Amino acid sequence: MFKKNGKKAVAYVALLLTLIMCLGTLLEGAIAFADVDAQVANNTSEASETIKDDTTDADVPSADDSKSTASEPSKEDESTGAAEAAKVIQTKAFDMKVSAVSKSFYLNISGEKQVLVSAVLDAKAGYTFSAFDVYDKTANKAIAKNVAKDKSTTITVEDEHQYCVQAEATDTEGKKVNLESKEMYTVDFPDEVTALKASCAKKDNLIKVTWDKVDGANRYYVYRNTKATRPSKPIKTVTGTSYSERKKGGSYYYWVQAANTTDAAASDFVKSGKVTAGNYLAIPVRNYWFTATAKKRIPIYKSAKSKKVIGYLPKGKTVVIKKKSPKVVPQYGVVKRVYFNDTKLKKKGWVSFRFVKLKNHVAGKSNDWSRSVKENYVNKKKFKSSTNYLIWLSKYTQKVYVFKRANKHSKWVLKKTYRCSSGTFAHPTPTNMNYILIRKQHARHRVTNKGLRYYYKYLSAFGKKGSSGRGNAFHTVCWREGTHKMLKPVKDKPNTKGCARMFTGQAKWIYKHVPTKTRVVSY
Repeated sequence: MFKKNGKKAVAYVALLLTLIMCLGTLLEGAIAFADVDAQVANNTSEASETIKDDTTDADVPSADDSKSTASEPSKEDESTGAAEAAKVIQTKAFDMKVSAVSKSFYLNISGEKQVLVSAVLDAKAGYTFSAFDVYDKTANKAIAKNVAKDKSTTITVEDEHQYCVQAEATDTEGKKVNLESKEMYTVDFPDEVTALKASCAKKDNLIKVTWDKVDGANRYYVYRNTKATRPSKPIKTVTGTSYSERKKGGSYYYWVQAANTTDAAASDFVKSGKVTAGNYLAIPVRNYWFTATAKKRIPIYKSAKSKKVIGYLPKGKTVVIKKKSPKVVPQYGVVKRVYFNDTKLKKKGWVSFRFVKLKNHVAGKSNDWSRSVKENYVNKKKFKSSTNYLIWLSKYTQKVYVFKRANKHSKWVLKKTYRCSSGTFAHPTPTNMNYILIRKQHARHRVTNKGLRYYYKYLSAFGKKGSSGRGNAFHTVCWREGTHKMLKPVKDKPNTKGCARMFTGQAKWIYKHVPTKTRVVSY
């Protein structure tokens, strides 16, 4: 039993030794393989360091290379030399002159942003040139070339771009140089107007055009046309943000352009929608005002009735009358005091009518409303008359309009338009919508302030109902008795003591054709 076990033990020992030997062989091979990888890694590292060093050495020039570099200029040096040769000289002696293309003081009246450019060279600078170029510095390009020095050229400019002039010149030594204006031209165009509105109230002919304020603009140009095509010239220049005017019935378009007169720049045009004005009489077709000149040094009163003196109006001083006192002299209907407000004189108040000389002033030509506007006015007012005639006396146009209708249910139609002279400020023609016409005697004789006798004929008096013809009248011009000399003609402006002075044939027509009790409207 023991032997058998001893043999087995020997066998196990021999097997164990064999396994140990195999394990040792495998371990030895692994160590050897690891040594080979380490060696390969070391060799690779050494090789890479060698390549880097070679490259560095190749970049460092040798002594021979340095010599060759010094003897032959590089391309960089060549380009630098060329740049120095083409160097531009900026000088104030070379100037860019800019002006508007048209006679207008803003640039784009035609819708284009254009200016005229010329070049000016100071003779003391010592340079001469024959032509110049206009250069856009912002876009870095020439926009006009080879312009003769004594000429100008039109260029289209852009907002906030800088422009200058350049020229190839010759100095006193005959050397060529490139000159450039030192001062640059730039223009900042205002923005377009916004919120542009054109409106007209119903039953009126007052057109209002409004818009928002534009930064950088100090003027606004307003255009108007009956068509949707903008006219070439504005009708008005305003500094505010609105414009109003009264127009005869019809449709209109408006354009507004923001402008800056400092650098003569204007924005693009903005058009309003169509606006329609009514056929109504809202204002006179021309204006009247009156002035008073002091005959002597006169007191200025605080009110129309007050006796308190607040100052004095110097002799010969002329002031514009703002209003008159409601209280009048009973016999002649003349006001007692007139009011003025003179900002230059820094005085205002009431002065006595007796101590001033009054004068009438008329603004504008003898314009008139259209026939349709006048007919529309009297029919819209629904004026009634006891006859089939209606007379309208207008102190604004200084005309007498005679209307006629077929029957009391028909509309008024304008038949006659006659010139006249109405009452002055001191003796105004009363304004009333309900006068009655009464034909009176054939002629009336009067005496002037200088004692000259004169007369006028064909009186058609008008006054309030029940006045029996008292008041004013339509009559002929005034003739001096015994002669053919006309003392008081029709002057197409206020020139009577309240009546309507007319040419003889026209006054005669009213006298013969318009019946008594015809309504007279004074407005």
